[in-house]
Amino acid sequence: MIILDSTSLMNTLDNINEKYLFGEAINKEEGLEAAQWIISQQGKKGAYRNMFAPTPSDFEQGIRLFTGERLVSASARHILGQEAARAAWLLGNFDPGVRNAYHQATRWMLENTDFPETGAFCCSRCTLAFWRHFWVGDFRDKEVIMLKGLQMMKDSRLGDGKWRYFPFYYAVYTLLSLDLEPAYAELRYARPAMEQSVKKTRASAFSKRRVTILENALDKVN
Repeated sequence: MIILDSTSLMNTLDNINEKYLFGEAINKEEGLEAAQWIISQQGKKGAYRNMFAPTPSDFEQGIRLFTGERLVSASARHILGQEAARAAWLLGNFDPGVRNAYHQATRWMLENTDFPETGAFCCSRCTLAFWRHFWVGDFRDKEVIMLKGLQMMKDSRLGDGKWRYFPFYYAVYTLLSLDLEPAYAELRYARPAMEQSVKKTRASAFSKRRVTILENALDKVN
């Protein structure tokens, strides 16, 4: 599968994240091509804070998280921007042009005063995307800040394996990407809901991703 879809930032990111989820290799040349296209979206119409903009096709088809939850308004632009920055860094951080665009796009994150204090940003959906990017991106004091955020997540537990305001599948997907004991603790808390969801997940365009994410998470905490 070719990962770059030059008509859609969302589809390109989905292709990249599918490769990672299912353990498929992305060769250096293909990854760099995708990273260079992603940074070409920097600051275009619809970009969030000089990050990487969705395409007109993305807005027309409707933007969803990798796990299928639908996004609207500024959160859609912000989350795609965070996921795009994450992908560009992972695939092309060795390239000077990608590094420069990445640092320009993420400068505002270094200047944000609320996130280091709380470990959260804006709404819960945006916070998850922020965490996914922040944990692997070019930032300092990651663990200290992330522990604050994960405590906030713990405080939002509903008691049934889910959390207040955090979209369930994307939350589990995010926790899987964080190599921190408090993240594993949240996955252990979510085990009953994950086990139930594996059984009840209906066939859809996102079911294979969701089931794989849940199974990976259950393997992590069993």
